[in-house]
Amino acid sequence: MLTPLSWLKDFVALPDATDRVGIADLAATLDSLGLVVDQVQYVGVGLESVVVARVLSIAAVDGADKIRLITVDDGSGEQLEIICGANNFVVNDLVPLAPVGAVLPGDFEITRRKMKGIWSNGMLCSAAELQLSSDAEGLMILDPALLPGTPLATALSIEPDVVFHLDIETNRPDALCMTGIARDLAAKLGLAFRMPEITQLPTIDEDPKVSVDIVDPDLCTRFTATVFRGIVVGPSNPLIARRLALAGMRP
Repeated sequence: MLTPLSWLKDFVALPDATDRVGIADLAATLDSLGLVVDQVQYVGVGLESVVVARVLSIAAVDGADKIRLITVDDGSGEQLEIICGANNFVVNDLVPLAPVGAVLPGDFEITRRKMKGIWSNGMLCSAAELQLSSDAEGLMILDPALLPGTPLATALSIEPDVVFHLDIETNRPDALCMTGIARDLAAKLGLAFRMPEITQLPTIDEDPKVSVDIVDPDLCTRFTATVFRGIVVGPSNPLIARRLALAGMRP
């Protein structure tokens, strides 16, 4: 089970992601609770040089069918040519750009490389390459309202985080949620456990088009139904999307 530290901290006061000693101690505590830590993954680091870039043009590369020549605007006033193998984007899309000299998570340094006789001046990145999620299907497509040159961490409100890869055994169903893990940690560490406040939506008592009848009150003493109106389908809230991604799901 992928368990982000930032999510646990909603329920209990835990060390910051930048406190390596505190994180090591926390991993040991999880182990002692039977919530075995298979891996500790640091995320949101190594993004200092990554910026938002706008795709200006896409061109074929002679003698290659899996890569294309992409010209981007990185906000500096100059255009960069970059070789890219992804194909899930179009002209005017905004994508993450790791310029030459950037060091991505995992100590992967971006260098100027020649491919098919063409210099590639950086790398356009997927979420997996930035270790922001496991999605490696193509480039991250960013909010079209962003400006080229904006640091990616600023654009996405990314702060350093830690994801604990926990091996939850079948006898611990209570630990299959963030609340259960946080409650266990709070008890072990002698810290206060708190439930986040939930904003209640305005409701009406009845809806003429919806009714619930309980046919056997001995088997079902209570059943409720809620009708949501005016729902607009769109991108998930960035905080929710990021947490789902860190927990191993695609928002």
